[in-house]
Amino acid sequence: MIIRLVKEADYEKLVHLFRSFFKTHNIFQQPAAKILQYLREQAVENPLLVYEDKGALQGALFLVKIGENKEGTHKIWKFRHFAFLTETIAAQLLDDAEKHVQKSSRTGKIELTIAETEPGKAFYLKHGYVQEGALKDHYRPGETCYVLGKSFA
Repeated sequence: MIIRLVKEADYEKLVHLFRSFFKTHNIFQQPAAKILQYLREQAVENPLLVYEDKGALQGALFLVKIGENKEGTHKIWKFRHFAFLTETIAAQLLDDAEKHVQKSSRTGKIELTIAETEPGKAFYLKHGYVQEGALKDHYRPGETCYVLGKSFA
């Protein structure tokens, strides 16, 4: 098992991972070519971590810095498209991503938005995230999106 940054050879495997994890998603319901283009473009701007085991990609997420204070001592991050095959894989990937956030500044916060149709809310709550809000009709009409957060001092 290794957690690392994405390589060019990973992208097609990631299309399958994201499509199977996000059953209802505006991006991952598109043709594979559009998903590939999106993933490559996002990876230029934001680190894309992958969990690889015996050549198979079993988890992935984008680390997105969404803000920081003037001094750079406090940064706000978001995980985008956190997909995983098992909670054991997710926990290891989460731990690695959180360490990256903690190393980036003296204090930090991770904020997540997760649609009620996506798996994972209970997983985040179990790992110290708290629900900070709920957004009606955020991604799709009639669907609630939850705002989860975790702070590091």
